[in-house]
Amino acid sequence: MWFRTIQVGVMFFCLWAGLSGQTKAGPYLGLGRPGREAVPFAPGILNSGLATRDITLMPDGSEIYVGLFLPGFRKAVIIETRQEGDHWTAPEVAAFSRDPRWRCLEPCISPDGRRFFFVSDRPADLKSDKPGPFGIWEMDRTGKGWSEPRRLPTEVNGSGNTFYPSITREGVLHFLQEEGQGGWLMRSAWKDGSWTTAEKLPSPFNADSRQANPRVDPDGRFILVPLMGRPDSLGGADYYGYFRREDGTWTEPVHLGPTVNSAARDEYSINLSPDGKVVFFGSDRALPRLEGKPMRWADILAERTQPGNGQTALWWVDAGFLLTLREEALAAPTGKVVTDGPPVSLIKK
Repeated sequence: MWFRTIQVGVMFFCLWAGLSGQTKAGPYLGLGRPGREAVPFAPGILNSGLATRDITLMPDGSEIYVGLFLPGFRKAVIIETRQEGDHWTAPEVAAFSRDPRWRCLEPCISPDGRRFFFVSDRPADLKSDKPGPFGIWEMDRTGKGWSEPRRLPTEVNGSGNTFYPSITREGVLHFLQEEGQGGWLMRSAWKDGSWTTAEKLPSPFNADSRQANPRVDPDGRFILVPLMGRPDSLGGADYYGYFRREDGTWTEPVHLGPTVNSAARDEYSINLSPDGKVVFFGSDRALPRLEGKPMRWADILAERTQPGNGQTALWWVDAGFLLTLREEALAAPTGKVVTDGPPVSLIKK
């Protein structure tokens, strides 16, 4: 998580005006699929004009969870909506995210739909009224809901702030361990009924701590990471991909291009749909709604509840560009490479 770039937002909480409680049936709230040009996801439904990013879906797409921040990051909640029959439910704060004392963010459902990870500053001792460091929490699927959250052990969370969990089908959890102005990309495996002690991802990862939230492909084919300060950056943090070769080596970070990157500062959250056909990402890029015409008070007020107003918003785009970049990266000369070592023997929970 990269807090320092969260922009101070609008001061009114007009929550999904015009939704009228329901949306039509079908994948992605009945919106179909995006094209090859990125646009805000579900404007006026899940994108409310407040800082919105971080999305996860059940494997069949029937539940969607999204992170939302109030101005100044004084509150952070996870919103949910579910498909029920011929409609989607009106977005609501998820039950596990409603306690106003704690901030909850960065949801991630495992590829099999059995585990739900998220980040929170709630204390490990639930009797305490003081927030703890940000860490990864986990819930299990129980019927149509989720169990009570439990904090992952020190072997994973350590003693500082830990953010942005994502997990492979084999049970290898990837996340960010914060340090200074960035952090380190870490992993821990679910093995023999417990989590292994977290370790840094090997070279070519972690060459520089100016990086943020890693998103691992469920099949381990690539890891997407926001990096800062690189010469090919378009500005602020940009999204890059590390792609795994058949022999277990990894490419150097590949800039993901203008489809998801821009001169905007707050581009720190990227994810894929369960079927891998859609890329979701966060960006505070602004749409040119107020450009080229005299500004009116009504137009300015309307910006409060629209994504693309300079607050971080959730965008989506067809994943074809990412598959093309992967093919090109794997076809390029390998140069100097470092293997990732033998595969970890894992068991599923």
